[in-house]
Amino acid sequence: MDWGRCYRQGDTPWEKGEPHPELPFLLERYRELFAKSDRLLIPGCGFGHDAALIAGTAGGEIEGLDIAKEAVMEAKEKYPMENISWQCGDLFEWSEGKEGAYDLVWEHTCFSAIPPETRLNYAVAMASLIRQNGYLLGVFFPNPDHPAEDGPPFHVSVAELHQLFDKDFLLEWSAEPSKTYESRQGRGRELSMLWQRK
Repeated sequence: MDWGRCYRQGDTPWEKGEPHPELPFLLERYRELFAKSDRLLIPGCGFGHDAALIAGTAGGEIEGLDIAKEAVMEAKEKYPMENISWQCGDLFEWSEGKEGAYDLVWEHTCFSAIPPETRLNYAVAMASLIRQNGYLLGVFFPNPDHPAEDGPPFHVSVAELHQLFDKDFLLEWSAEPSKTYESRQGRGRELSMLWQRK
């Protein structure tokens, strides 16, 4: 997938122009967790809407990471905030040499965008990047009606999420979002999850 070309051509159906509608609820529910996190990572940050909203609650430094330089440049222009550092890079390469560097990772669009065969690499990267007792908080895409080969976004079963994360993480909480984008409405399409690094 040539993400840079997608951004250059405006072929970005995942770009909604706003943070995920459930994020304000999660920021309130886990306000203390965000406030106490010194370093936060947002992989697949796109234009940075989620990162900008999180910045108002976060107590530490936020790094927004995206593989497409076009997205990162737009995020820098839209949200020149002091506690956000915008980075261009590949998550799997980014994780090298950064063991335990982050207290919290916010996941929204990265996991569902990567090819399913690289999901184990994602789980390994999260286990490496997040310190012991740190957290992975995100909105995942189990959408049961979505054809397995159709994507991105690629759907994932709850069973597979457990297969990927149970080794290094403990599931603290999960629930379907009470709010989401209009195009994603429908029972079982999304799942908010909080995983703690063992």
